[in-house]
Amino acid sequence: MDTLRCGADLDRIPALVREDLMDVDRLRAIWAQHRQSQPREARAAARRELTGRRVRALGGGPALEELVVSAAADGASGRQFTAAFVSELAERTRNLPEDCPARSPRRPVDSEQALRLARAASVPAHPVVRAAHTYAECVAVLAELDPEHPEGTHAWALPWLLASLVLRRADFPPLLPDPLAPPWSGRDADERLAGMVRHFARLVTGTLLGELSWTPEHVPEPRSPVSPLAAVTRRRVLDYVRSRRESLAMILRALDPAARTSVYSGGSDDSEPGTASEVVARNLLTPGAAHWWTALELAVGGASLSLFVVVQEVGRPRTGVLAVTADARLTTAEGARDALGMSGTDSVTVMPTDCVDDRWPQVRDLVDEAVSRAMNELTRV
Repeated sequence: MDTLRCGADLDRIPALVREDLMDVDRLRAIWAQHRQSQPREARAAARRELTGRRVRALGGGPALEELVVSAAADGASGRQFTAAFVSELAERTRNLPEDCPARSPRRPVDSEQALRLARAASVPAHPVVRAAHTYAECVAVLAELDPEHPEGTHAWALPWLLASLVLRRADFPPLLPDPLAPPWSGRDADERLAGMVRHFARLVTGTLLGELSWTPEHVPEPRSPVSPLAAVTRRRVLDYVRSRRESLAMILRALDPAARTSVYSGGSDDSEPGTASEVVARNLLTPGAAHWWTALELAVGGASLSLFVVVQEVGRPRTGVLAVTADARLTTAEGARDALGMSGTDSVTVMPTDCVDDRWPQVRDLVDEAVSRAMNELTRV
């Protein structure tokens, strides 16, 4: 398996990746300030619940849930990254139930390999770079222990646990296992490292947004004016989705002359939210936070698809952070299902210090990707 090892230069990070890391740092600063207003015990309980839910969603049992929750606890970040500590953690993952896909190979991590991992976790680099490097080094070590089964390596628990602990020691929230395999492709080690770091930056951003979104009580905040950034962003999204409508209608009418397309919008400030708000609500990061959506409705033959692009505030009390997300439901005679297959990392984070032009290329790309996936699903029915 091709990994990030083989001489990747941790200092030679492309400018685009450095921008991602700067965004992570800015969001982390907001998160660090925001958590001061939250009770420590309640925040820890919410983190345990979120971690357990993620592990269960990935098919993990009680043993894996206990292991991941314990590694995510505040006290775990105080352990020194020594070879002995790595060996201890590796042994715990090796002793997971045999039917657990996160279980490490049967052969134990030897002292030399444990030292390699401890050194990887201590390299002088940005915490996200260090976490990605540690993850890749750990996958390489485990692949050496089980060379006959290189598939499914992203499901192993140990690489995620080590990467999460690297971030915890740098005062980041714990990194949760992700169902998608990180990118391993690239012409050389440096390019592979850049792809891996960008992937981890998106994962860390998602984790920070998740923790910013946590609120101890479902108490609505007093109504406050819409921020200029939110107003301009939602207007630009609406205009752009409208601009895509006619070209999509032409494609669908070629398949079915009776095909229909429409664009409409709404938000949390509507006097009569209607049924669309129920679809949007399940995709909100912060329950009860202000949000505005643009919907693209497509119907062809006996199938219909509703695509929602949501601009939403993140965090209560208000943090000034916005997230732009996309979701779609395809309805056929067999029922309704997700039509995008996007993960939690497929969103755009807008910082309070941004202007709309700073993030618009990313928002436009998100809308284009969502429309492309939605059309692909609809035309395959």
